[in-house]
Amino acid sequence: MNPTGSHDKSIRIVSNTIVLFVRMSILTIVNLYAVRLIFNGLGEEDYGIFNTVAGVVTATSMFSGVVALSIQRFYSYAMGQNNPQKLQEIFSASMDIMIVLTIVLIILLESIGLWFFYSQLVIPPARLNAAWWIYQCSILILVCSILQIPYTAAIFSHEDMGVFASISMTECLLKFLAAYSLVWITIDHLILYGLGLSATAIIVVLLYVITGQRKYKECHYQKKKNKELYRKLLSFSGWTLFGSLASTGMLQGNTILLNIYFGPVIVAAFGIAQQINNAFNALTNSMVLAFRPPMIKAYAEQQHNYLNQLFSASNKFIFYSLLAIAIPIMLNMDTILTLWLGHATPDIVLFSQAIIVYIVCMAMHNPITIVMQASGHIKEYHLPVESITLMCFPLSWILFHFNLPAYSVFISMIVICLITHIVRLWCLGHFYDGFSVKDYMLTLLIPAIVIVILNSTIALAIHAYMENTLWTVILSCISIPAFVFCSVFVLGINKRERLMLVTIIKSSIIPGVCRK
Repeated sequence: MNPTGSHDKSIRIVSNTIVLFVRMSILTIVNLYAVRLIFNGLGEEDYGIFNTVAGVVTATSMFSGVVALSIQRFYSYAMGQNNPQKLQEIFSASMDIMIVLTIVLIILLESIGLWFFYSQLVIPPARLNAAWWIYQCSILILVCSILQIPYTAAIFSHEDMGVFASISMTECLLKFLAAYSLVWITIDHLILYGLGLSATAIIVVLLYVITGQRKYKECHYQKKKNKELYRKLLSFSGWTLFGSLASTGMLQGNTILLNIYFGPVIVAAFGIAQQINNAFNALTNSMVLAFRPPMIKAYAEQQHNYLNQLFSASNKFIFYSLLAIAIPIMLNMDTILTLWLGHATPDIVLFSQAIIVYIVCMAMHNPITIVMQASGHIKEYHLPVESITLMCFPLSWILFHFNLPAYSVFISMIVICLITHIVRLWCLGHFYDGFSVKDYMLTLLIPAIVIVILNSTIALAIHAYMENTLWTVILSCISIPAFVFCSVFVLGINKRERLMLVTIIKSSIIPGVCRK
């Protein structure tokens, strides 16, 4: 492969990653502040109604997310093969699938969903009308999110992360305005907030449609009858959906078990841990998004050397970035939770620390999944991996049955995660000839273990001589990542990656240095 082309692509990946990381950071800060506005504006009861009712609808959003990944994979593969005609066929087929999915979900939500709404949900009679409005607004928001999928998939495949970040920031601003309107508008706040989110969803889907049709030739619908393409799209989505169902079932199943064996207080601690899980997942996804399209294109173009470079770089970037964030947060979890929530029980602190270990372990599977998705061996990948994932529920039940403490749920989750990672590596080695387990161990796992032990020891030593204050948190969040990145630069990356990193930093900070 052309070294210059490889360098340019690497620069673009780094640039996209930075854009997505900045986007994620800003969105997280704004959303955290918006939660305070929403909670204070709605009040405790209405806030609970909103989350309960919206949750009935948003539970179905898992389907749209799975289909989005499927469409993006086919887009990127066709771009790697330089096949414009195929791109338009994929767009048109995906629009057909999205429309049918939308109709099916509307019918289900307005029939079975409404039955569940009126017969199963506990809603005060005085707030039933407002809750109905929230339910209908949630359906409209879901429809908008589904219809924009073919356009967002096109943006990701073209690696136009700046466009995606701009629209995302606009969406975040509009949602913040909807939350802020609760402060100064006096009509029913629950209905007002639902209408504000609905208006935001409509504006955002229009932005995606207009942007897609103006920027990309393939984003114009034409009636196609390619039954094989429909079959492939739906088959790919089906097995990916199996993976999402297994992960969702693990978390929801463990929540039910915790409620049965330990009661609502422990479930609340698990819920706080899930909020941290969501924040870290957003960070991980922002990293993965930048690597996914070029990795799939590299596989389609049979550029296995470049794909291996991206695979190695993505593994290291994801793991070490999360490690640099995870260590200071885990050490200062008590102080951080107190600043965020106002108080922190020992269970909340322990659960929040344990979920971070699980998150870092889970993040390691993302690059493997991308290559397996590119290869098309989805059934052979998800069937063994997710079948093992489903075993987390019975394993947790056995642990609780023998009177082990509540935190044992994380032992179950982490053990299952490690076992499935071994299976993922086996699948990758079996279906992708360019992968070597030996190289994976020598270049990633062993150095990673050394770096984890080294930096954890340093962090614990520093923390032992410092009091738990806000300044300690700030100092830890600056110094520990610096230690991590220095050790990664020396021990975690090879000579080629080190040279590439230096080149990228120079070209980013001092434009033109690399060309002189």
